[in-house]
Amino acid sequence: MSIIQGGTQIPGYGPYLNDGAPTDGATMAGTAMKGALLIDTANGVLYINTGTQESPAWTVVGSQA
Repeated sequence: MSIIQGGTQIPGYGPYLNDGAPTDGATMAGTAMKGALLIDTANGVLYINTGTQESPAWTVVGSQA
């Protein structure tokens, strides 16, 4: 299997890592732009910010939880 190395991360969009479920309005506030991805490393769940950069609203992607 090929491994992609290098590349560029778009600032503000992640993916971000968090040990546990994110807290709306607090986790990555001021950092994560709308549409940013966050991985809950404790539970293996992917979230997307459907709020704003100032007040993130973290929504589970798909039906993983």
